[in-house]
Amino acid sequence: MVTRIFLCNEQTEPEIRDFIREAIADISEGEQYIVTWNCGNIQTLKVGDRAYFKRIGSANQGYFASGTVVPADREYQLKQRSARYRELSETYDIDSQANNFRVWVAWDACVTFDEPLRTDYLRQLPHFQGMPLEPQSDAGVFREEYVRMLDREWERQTQKAFRAGKGINLIDVYYRWGLEDIQQGFPQDALESFRQALKLNPDFVKAYLGLGDAHVSLREYAKAVGDYGKAISMRPDKARLAYFKRGEINFLLGQLQQAMADFQSVIAIDSNYADAHFSLGNTYYKLKSYEQAIACYGRTLEIEPERDLAVYRRGRSHYVLKEYLEAIRDFSYAIDLQPSNVDAYYYRALAYAQPEITDETLAGDDLRKAIVLYQTQGKTEKAKKAKEFLETLAIDSLPKARPRSIYAIAPSETDASTDNQSAIVDEIPLAMTARSDDIDDRDEETSKLIVEMEPISNEIAISDAEVAISNAEAAISDLTDAIEKIVEVEKIVEKIVEIEKIVEIERIVEVEKIVEVEKLVEVEKVVDRVIEKFVDRVVERVVEKPIPFSIEDPSTAEKLAMISVMAQYMRDGWLVRSVDKSQVGYDLECTKDDLCEAVVIKSFTSDRESFAISAIEIENARSNKDFVLWVVSGAAESPELRCLRGRELFEQFDLDPLAFAARVRQAAVQLEFAPVALEMSQFE
Repeated sequence: MVTRIFLCNEQTEPEIRDFIREAIADISEGEQYIVTWNCGNIQTLKVGDRAYFKRIGSANQGYFASGTVVPADREYQLKQRSARYRELSETYDIDSQANNFRVWVAWDACVTFDEPLRTDYLRQLPHFQGMPLEPQSDAGVFREEYVRMLDREWERQTQKAFRAGKGINLIDVYYRWGLEDIQQGFPQDALESFRQALKLNPDFVKAYLGLGDAHVSLREYAKAVGDYGKAISMRPDKARLAYFKRGEINFLLGQLQQAMADFQSVIAIDSNYADAHFSLGNTYYKLKSYEQAIACYGRTLEIEPERDLAVYRRGRSHYVLKEYLEAIRDFSYAIDLQPSNVDAYYYRALAYAQPEITDETLAGDDLRKAIVLYQTQGKTEKAKKAKEFLETLAIDSLPKARPRSIYAIAPSETDASTDNQSAIVDEIPLAMTARSDDIDDRDEETSKLIVEMEPISNEIAISDAEVAISNAEAAISDLTDAIEKIVEVEKIVEKIVEIEKIVEIERIVEVEKIVEVEKLVEVEKVVDRVIEKFVDRVVERVVEKPIPFSIEDPSTAEKLAMISVMAQYMRDGWLVRSVDKSQVGYDLECTKDDLCEAVVIKSFTSDRESFAISAIEIENARSNKDFVLWVVSGAAESPELRCLRGRELFEQFDLDPLAFAARVRQAAVQLEFAPVALEMSQFE
């Protein structure tokens, strides 16, 4: 097939502007615009030939439309009417005269008549030097070596015109439809849209990227790798996104060496591509090359200083390398950037508990916060392991020689020997060893801190006795010296007894501290009961009439789920405001200090294991950083609350179509289906 140039002079085609307006309307609906056009005396046009339409005349010369030569309807085919023209193709129309034939062409792109791709602009481009741009004859063949360059410039012109509302391209329409189908959970429909785009332009790189994304949504990863590879082979110097997406799939499939090569290719094209540096760091982390991972995360933070996951991952790498101070620094920074990063609290607690740091107070604080966040996020197993670790700290960690807490024993004014005893206590070495099992990338194992106490050594006391004996030998006789030795030994024994008493007292104080904590917990329970009563009274005002506790009634379950979630936020000190009637895509707006959450609440009923979710709620989940989805089961009896954030919705649920709406086309003959609602049944 060849590419032909059809000419248009406004003087001979006065209706051309009306044609273009009609074409833009049809193409925006996914339909080609059929026109018949004069091709002079040329009789060699074939169905499938590419066509460009060029404005000629006194001003604004250039290309304003493109399409494909198509067969005329059978009743309009010239070859069917006259045996004289049996050798012509099906595209020739009966409205033809000798030396003035007309053919059918389907436009798939056009711009307004006053915004063409101007030939004087093309002449200025270096790669168009020598290209024949002046019109030769109607439907003349365009030189093949220049077709690809013209296609590329035409694509840019139509995209620019579309953004300005002055043009349209059917390829872009199909591509845009494909993207919308993926976003709305219809990847199979997206495949068809992208394939339609490729039929119009087999070199449309973005359509191959779209095919890859659709295959990823369908979990057809091998096909996705092939699609991204096709895009790379077509434009290797511009395939930054294709390399990155293929690298993500290879990483997901565990093909780490291939993933590393893809991410490095991205960086070679664009050294400031933060996502590629971050993903390369994750790949090195998986390969246990932690120093390289730290370097990649550091480069990511140079480009995006507030990327909390890069800080957290770098902290994990430092932790594995036993660089605990650096790990604590990164975990603290990650928490500052994202206070809900529960894993950062957990691993900072592990770092605090290491022998090099050994600060059980800070470790315990972080563990308590981690337990609450794990429970809020529905990660019960991790909450359980964090609680077991906290109990290990509380039971096994004996007081240190130099206690850091407020429960340390102060010198007694009534005991003159206490100062000396305290000094001896400071000198007694208490050896503590701690081991922490390494945690894999999925956080499946929990580090266990094992604290062991070595027996108290009395070497220092014996050394003091020897010094005392030596001084005594120089001043008294052998008999007196022996007596003094006995006296010194008795004093040493007394000191050891006093030390044991001090240790016992510290143990008692530690027990009292635990008792005080238990009292505080009991007080918190009383406060919770008071808050619950207050929430109940507020709920009674919110609910206009009694709610029948029928789990089979979805509306009842939704209201009870709403009450449970409101109560949860109010107990935690949040200000709750209902925005359900505002149609903003979520049910509650919850604020606390500088925090804000857009809350959507869904309820499971006993007869169904799915729930309806609207397109605007799905868009919020994808784009709103404050989006939070609460899924409540057993709302009428013992509600169980589960919290999901952002893309966790797409990772943990499948999206299935619920219904369709039928709209009669203009021809009033065929029906077109479009999704109108959804029901609930991947990379950073």
